[in-house]
Amino acid sequence: MKKFDLPLWSDTVFLFFVLFLFLFCLFRFYIGPGAALAAAACTAAAAAVLFHFFKRARRKKRHEGEREREEAGKLAFHMAMSTAQENAALIAKCLNAEHADDGDDGETAREGAEEKGAEETARKEYASADGDRIQTRDGCAYVRFRFEKVTADELSPMIRAEGGHKTVLAGGFTDEAQKLAAAFGLTLKGAEEVYELVKESGNMPEKMIEPPVKKSGFVQKLRFRIRRDAWRGYLFAGAFLLLFSLITVFPVYYIVSGSVLLTAAVLIRFFGKKDDK
Repeated sequence: MKKFDLPLWSDTVFLFFVLFLFLFCLFRFYIGPGAALAAAACTAAAAAVLFHFFKRARRKKRHEGEREREEAGKLAFHMAMSTAQENAALIAKCLNAEHADDGDDGETAREGAEEKGAEETARKEYASADGDRIQTRDGCAYVRFRFEKVTADELSPMIRAEGGHKTVLAGGFTDEAQKLAAAFGLTLKGAEEVYELVKESGNMPEKMIEPPVKKSGFVQKLRFRIRRDAWRGYLFAGAFLLLFSLITVFPVYYIVSGSVLLTAAVLIRFFGKKDDK
């Protein structure tokens, strides 16, 4: 069952009522009440529908990107928990699958597997794992997955090493490492690029070591989204609305709105996200 996108629909309804109120007040000066009501409703509905489809397409694209990044993070965690030899073997397998159909080499490798055995096939493969590194026809690749980003100091031995084109695959790289790699022609591939390689080759591990599940209760969501120091604005707005209810003809709206804002101020003050110092 498809999940109901409440924020998208609430934005659409909000835009409709705002446009409807504005257009009705505007059209009322030029045409009668009935015609103004119909024209405002139709115009606001058309604008809201266009907004809904536009926003839904953008949200869908963003959600897909977030899901891809989440899956890439899971694979990076799994590889950080695995040994360097296992990771190198996995990447070599993915590279061989990716280059399996490159010209006659892929076909020759398949024929060699049947006629000359596994030894001849291995020689014709694009990549082969050698400990924590991968030797390819174009050069070599180093697998450095861990929980921290790879630094420039760790790239120095790879840059000095002899060989053809060199690639480093890891979960992430520091800014200094990226600058150093760009200066010396070293190719860096992060978690998302590695995820695409593993996914497209069809060699995604069946059982991955997953990271600990984060708590997702109401308090945790509130603490993650709203900073604690934002409570002052909610307090000021709520107090202002409650004070204004003392002099207005229709006080119910101001009392309800002010109470909601004051409640939000209290929750944010006690459960909001602390500033990092």
